[in-house]
Amino acid sequence: MRSTQISRYSRGIPLLLALLGLLLIASQLLGRLDFWLYDSLTRANPLHPPDQNLIVIAIDEKSLSELGRWPWPRAYHAQLLDKLGGASAVGFDIAIAEPSRDHPEADKHLAEAIRRNGKVVGPVFPELQAGQLLETRPLPPIASAMAALGHTDYERDEDGTIRRVYLQAGLGAPRYPSFAAAVCAVANGQKEAIPPAQPPRPGQAWQRRDLVMVPFSSGPKPFHTVSYSDALSRLPPSFFEDSIVLIGVTANGLGNQQPTPVSANNTGMSGVGIDAYMVHGLLTHQQIRPMPLPLECLLGALLLGLGDWLLSRRVRARSLLAGYALASGAVLLSSAALLYFASIWAGGSVVAILLLLSGTLRYVSGQAQLFSLAFTDGLTRLYNRRHFDEVFGHAVEQSRQKRKPLALLILDIDHFKKYNDHYGHYAGDEALQKVARALKDCFRQKGQLATRLGGEEFGVLLTPGDAPQALSAAERFLGHLAAMELPHSASPLGKQHRRARLCPRPRRQHPHPVRTGRQGAIRSQARRPQPRQPLLFIRRRRKKKRGRNVRATGLKIRKTLNGVDGQPATTSRR
Repeated sequence: MRSTQISRYSRGIPLLLALLGLLLIASQLLGRLDFWLYDSLTRANPLHPPDQNLIVIAIDEKSLSELGRWPWPRAYHAQLLDKLGGASAVGFDIAIAEPSRDHPEADKHLAEAIRRNGKVVGPVFPELQAGQLLETRPLPPIASAMAALGHTDYERDEDGTIRRVYLQAGLGAPRYPSFAAAVCAVANGQKEAIPPAQPPRPGQAWQRRDLVMVPFSSGPKPFHTVSYSDALSRLPPSFFEDSIVLIGVTANGLGNQQPTPVSANNTGMSGVGIDAYMVHGLLTHQQIRPMPLPLECLLGALLLGLGDWLLSRRVRARSLLAGYALASGAVLLSSAALLYFASIWAGGSVVAILLLLSGTLRYVSGQAQLFSLAFTDGLTRLYNRRHFDEVFGHAVEQSRQKRKPLALLILDIDHFKKYNDHYGHYAGDEALQKVARALKDCFRQKGQLATRLGGEEFGVLLTPGDAPQALSAAERFLGHLAAMELPHSASPLGKQHRRARLCPRPRRQHPHPVRTGRQGAIRSQARRPQPRQPLLFIRRRRKKKRGRNVRATGLKIRKTLNGVDGQPATTSRR
């Protein structure tokens, strides 16, 4: 029965597991696990070779030491853009949103240099000023001279790390491509009209669409980095011929260093570095798209339900935990394969963890069932003789050490052989089960252990328990059985009846006493007491002479200790 109930309950586990996975994936409660998995796979990604035609011109500490404090004269930028005339595209990731105070004509010269180059892309980003969300763009003459504008708004995850970007975004409507997408479009000769500036309106939101993952990778960066000062005065124009060039700030203190999955020592990565990874991914068609959330939920629920159902029925109990562990590893490997070879991010950490958790629970439950079966009688679901022997030996030792009484009730069903012969063995089994249920109902308190000793014989160990308590318990149980009125036409009494024998521990202490037996308060001395001695063998002739359907105490017994014959014990009638 108990194992049958557990088996019935286990049938619904795959469905419950699928529903749990569906809720966890949909609610993103364990989203950080997917972040951790993505970061780990990103750091181990070996598929990003360096791109010889992607160059980052960095405004770094070296340039600051050679060219002076920031901001530099805009003539430097104009001179550099003229030098980059042979580049296929120039991503100018420097916000020039305010006119020059010292040299107003510098803005005009810079706009002319941008127009001469013809392949410069500028940044657009949201900015909050006085509680109003604004769309920050380059100065109008500079913006109109550029080939394209792209937004530099990267999505921050819950842990503050940048892993994703929207290919379209803008104030009020997603009008701008991402900065990297705009650079790639210009490099491929695809130029679109720059959207007009959006005037600020109350309640406008920054809208996004077309989410992709930034294809970060560990190891060598997929781009080359040169210092701004070297590009301005040392490197020849041929160095940048037919290359995609990104210009941006990398020096500490000038630009925001954003945390990424591949940031070294938690120092973060510059915005132009993130743009370079994104440009490389777009050029090599490695833009990673996350699986839509509804599809991810359905796939995760299907994998959990079907996987748990198959594993629980096809894998042997001995290999159950290993089977679930391999299935969880297969889910993670499949996620890595989709990321590396199909550029699809499907998560998978929630599915892997729930599968492993289900396998662990099933394995532990199976071991608990095996342990229970080893110490449980299969017919009556009471504890069996093996468990009784262990508990009884320990109880005797505890009783001796703490000097507390214990008692043992031994019960058997009279004329049970006649009952089996008359009604059949199936009815006899039902009678034993009814007696077992009656024992469970009467002896369910702490310190009361009901067991089936063998055949039609049962035992109840009471710890602690003196003679009056044990006699009262025996009378209560016999009354409970009498109220059941179980028929037994083959019995002289016309109904089933039982005999209860009481074996309480006497109050008077003896050196090294071992008290047990049937129908008697037994005092005996054992020279070598054992913690797990077998139940004493009892003479039956004398107890049969006492009659049927009675309780009795104080019969003589013969005992053995672990197979070593002992002397007959002295008895005391009460």
